[in-house]
Amino acid sequence: MSSSSFPSVRAQVLFLATLFCLLLPTSLRAIDLAGDKVQLHGFLTQGYMESVNNNFLGDTMDGTFRLTEIGININANLTDKLRLGGQALYCNLPAASTGTVRADWLVADYHFSDPFGVRLGKVKMPMGLYNMERDCDFLRPLIFLPQSIYDETFRDSWQALWGGDMYGNLLLSKWGDIDYQLFGGRIQYEDDALATLASTEFVNRYNKLYSLFLSTEDLDRQNNYAYGAALFFNPTLKGLRGAMTLLVLDDESWLNEYQVSSLRIKSKVVASLEYSWKEFSWTAEYSETDRRQEQFQVTTLDGPSQAWYMLLSYSPIEALTFSLLYDEYYRLKNNHHESAGSQNLYPWRKDLAASLRYEIAENWTFKAEWHTVDGTALYSGYFNPQGTERYWQYGALKLSFNF
Repeated sequence: MSSSSFPSVRAQVLFLATLFCLLLPTSLRAIDLAGDKVQLHGFLTQGYMESVNNNFLGDTMDGTFRLTEIGININANLTDKLRLGGQALYCNLPAASTGTVRADWLVADYHFSDPFGVRLGKVKMPMGLYNMERDCDFLRPLIFLPQSIYDETFRDSWQALWGGDMYGNLLLSKWGDIDYQLFGGRIQYEDDALATLASTEFVNRYNKLYSLFLSTEDLDRQNNYAYGAALFFNPTLKGLRGAMTLLVLDDESWLNEYQVSSLRIKSKVVASLEYSWKEFSWTAEYSETDRRQEQFQVTTLDGPSQAWYMLLSYSPIEALTFSLLYDEYYRLKNNHHESAGSQNLYPWRKDLAASLRYEIAENWTFKAEWHTVDGTALYSGYFNPQGTERYWQYGALKLSFNF
């Protein structure tokens, strides 16, 4: 095993800090400041990931401990209607932030009434059932959400936007109630966001192909706009929840006078359904993303993708959950296997995974999962520049602590 398989000093320190917190003899709860007006919460996770045949989200075939997250959030209830809050996030993942601390979300929230409220700042974007909760590791059974819809390579970009939203809860008499959210603003891409790194890699390949010498030092990835809506249906039937979400956005990459690439998400629609009964939980989501992509003003992609998954979980006891996932993604909805001349020989991703979650104590959780994958869609080519294998696997272990 190469030296890259061993954790860095920073990862070792974080891992030991995690173990120290997890082994505290008493449980920790949210820290109350200024009475109950201000609350401090946080989480810390450390994991290990390894893949076979293909890299997943980075150099993972030799194994990596780059699966670290630390979040601290604070909420201040200034009045019964006005709340200020935010979260600082340290994220060290192969395809996300590389050891930086950034504002995960930061809002001023004025709740006029149950049917209407307004948030301004860096607000979370709803996308399916779990995008707004994906940093809350303890709320879900899996380490990695289904990649067909919750693509980890876009996690740092599509988690939140700078702008605002309107939200509320509407009663439907005997049918239950609906939570709604209307949002809009701009996404701020960081230099280490995968969207920026992918544009850089494309310019490098373009230089090599045409013997050019374009410098990527001034490459600028920007979002012109992003907006959307979400409806979450809470019927009176216990354990049932449904959702419908929509996202529209427009991105560009510029290099001096060259427009390197542009991506227009005409619509990303996700339909969701979740049902819990006794020890069982079943979740299914379906999504289509209609987009148009250009590279150096040449159209390279125009049409919808297709994605869906089903997740079945079983909890024989409250602290233990077993889950089985089947997840499918197709780069083109109307041509699942594309043409023989396609650069991506396997432009789909079919993922069968099994996972275990064990709540060791009130504040900490252990997870383990293994994935067997057919296909190489969703940036597999970017992470495997020497070529990809159609059949591959990856697995992960993770310890999480929260208060």
